[in-house]
Amino acid sequence: MMRRWALGTKQGLAMGIAALLLCVGLAAPREAAATHTCKVSQTLVRVDTKSCKPNRFRPTYTLFRACCQKANGRVTCHKYHKCPKHSPSALS
Repeated sequence: MMRRWALGTKQGLAMGIAALLLCVGLAAPREAAATHTCKVSQTLVRVDTKSCKPNRFRPTYTLFRACCQKANGRVTCHKYHKCPKHSPSALS
């Protein structure tokens, strides 16, 4: 009699672990995914910064964005994220 369980074999267990790791990577936090990089065909020209004013829930916070140059010479900048209402270190 053959076992037809998805995780009953070594190959099924390996596929389950690979699928789990893929899903964890896709569900990564947005801040962790937002690095200062450009697409493959573009060049990083500069990294702009913006300071968020302090409020009673967090100190001054600095945001970053990447500005990339396309092959035709045009420079485009990514959008700044919104200033967090609470301290990002307190949320984790």
